[in-house]
This record gives sequence, structure tokens and C-alpha cells, in this order.
Amino acid sequence: MIRAFARDGAQDRSRLLLAAVQELLADGTIDAFAVVRGPGSYAGLRVGLATAQGLALARGVPIAGIGTMEAIAATRPGGEFVAIHPAGRGNFAAQAFRDGAASGPLYGATALELDGLALAGEGAGTLGGVEVTPEARCRAALGLALPRLEQADPGDVEAIYLREPNITTPRKPLPSQPQSR
Repeated sequence: MIRAFARDGAQDRSRLLLAAVQELLADGTIDAFAVVRGPGSYAGLRVGLATAQGLALARGVPIAGIGTMEAIAATRPGGEFVAIHPAGRGNFAAQAFRDGAASGPLYGATALELDGLALAGEGAGTLGGVEVTPEARCRAALGLALPRLEQADPGDVEAIYLREPNITTPRKPLPSQPQSR
């Protein structure tokens, strides 16, 4: 049986994650985990992937990773469209699909650059496309994960980033200045 549920966490996702996992685990035995690999927010991907990998390792069960764009494509029966997902700073991660298969590379785009394209994904509704809710995307990811979990090697669980994270090392503090009187 597939169990899934959605929680509206806005900016509290990491605080709500373990409570949601505890609720899911209380319902019975877990035979496998599926996790969405991205693209998405850097922190959200790291927390989600690490949590799923840790739980799968602790329980000794397989884990399968599904790309965000792949999950969006699974909500569409066919045809040509561009899957999109918010990428921050007013940008979107975008990837062309034809009949459910990627037909181009993952790229970053502004709303203006997406104008006139057949779109599907989170935020696509405001751009004239087909809105795909987070819950619909997650249910599609579960459907894609099932056949992979039946294989000896369910595949990659590494994060997919649109761009490398912008992380820098902390600056060294300035030497103390003598105080003037």
C-alpha cells in the first residue's frame, strides 16, 4: 500500500518533517522510501534527502530518488511541454518533455523567457500553463518509484541542482581596533 500525505509547511518544513515522518511510521511497516531529488531549494533538498537516506539505512529498506521534472512529466499524459519549478529570485528550473520523456537539458529561465510555451509545474498556472501541486507531484513520484524499488538497484539518490549552491566560507573577524578616548 502506498501512503502519502501533504502538510502545508510554508517556511516550517524542516520543523514539521520529523513529526510527519513519525506519523507515517506509526501507521505500520515501511518497506521502502521514495524521495524527490530536485531541483528545488538547496536546504530543502539536503534535509529531505538526508532524512530519507537515514531512515532507509536505519530500517534496512531500499530508497529510490525521482527528479522533480520527471515527477511533473508523470502528471501529464503526453504531448510536448516544458516542466517548470520555482528556482528562487523570480527564476524557474525548466526542462522540455515530449511524450513523458525529457527532450532537452535542465536550464534556468525567467517568466518572460517561458512566455508562450506550453508549461506544467508549480507556478505554471500563473503563467498560463497547467498547475501541478506539490501533492500531485509527490504522488507521481511515488508511482515512478515503485517499479524502480522492485529492481536490485533502484537508482541514484543524489540531489539535482539547477545551479551550484552559493556557499562561502565565513570571513575572518577583523583584528580588534584600539578604542579611542
